[in-house]
Amino acid sequence: MRKNLIHIGLPALLFTAFFMASCGPKDDPQGADGAEPTQIVVVAEATIEVQNVMVVQRDLLLDPAKTTDADSLMVSGYLYEGLVTVDAGGNIQPGIAESWTISDDELDYIFEINPAARFSDGSRVTVDVIANNFNRWFEPASPYHGDGGFPNWINRFFAFNGERGADNRAVSQVDGVQKVDANTFIVHLNRLEPQLLTYLAEPAFAILPAAALENPSYGTRQSTIISSGAYVITSWTDEGMTLTPNPQYWNTAAEGEIIFAWK
Repeated sequence: MRKNLIHIGLPALLFTAFFMASCGPKDDPQGADGAEPTQIVVVAEATIEVQNVMVVQRDLLLDPAKTTDADSLMVSGYLYEGLVTVDAGGNIQPGIAESWTISDDELDYIFEINPAARFSDGSRVTVDVIANNFNRWFEPASPYHGDGGFPNWINRFFAFNGERGADNRAVSQVDGVQKVDANTFIVHLNRLEPQLLTYLAEPAFAILPAAALENPSYGTRQSTIISSGAYVITSWTDEGMTLTPNPQYWNTAAEGEIIFAWK
């Protein structure tokens, strides 16, 4: 889901002002009543470049798995990328995964990871990092799971690993994840989930670097934000935030800045 046109240079606006008044006889410079004539003033055309600035709340949390705040998730969508993305027409497109296949029983989603995918610090997006992200969201035994504050996972996948309902059936439709090799990653389901790819394209399930998973305060202004998506943060101040294209991004480079001002 590429977002290349967020900071939009609007078409130049041309302003021409004309001041006109009722006219006295043209051969009477003082007018019929002796008053000074009203002059017609033509102001020269001016070209003004107008830039779009999006207004968002000040207290962003740029750890998308841990927040349901709409502004934080929207900004995160420019900074991070998941296994797949969604285009403007709602079609699933490659993200960090360059391709995928679905098993005949539709319970295994097998992703081939793009070897060109990099974080903004230049490090590779590896299958190990991807597995650690999923286990952070899903697996209480993971050292990255922390306090289990992952509301978006619960919203889409209902529960963490090991939770069972009254019928002793697993509450979550996700059964686990698996690293097959250096480029192959599998999400195992225990029942059909036709919306899996759509869910995984949401900002909440973007892939963050290992440094983020290890830092409980990651995503705040005091932390160092490392991107996996099309943009990086170049300024985060009391006045606002500026994003610029991520030079490490694997896909077509984004164009222009994205500027946010605080509400």
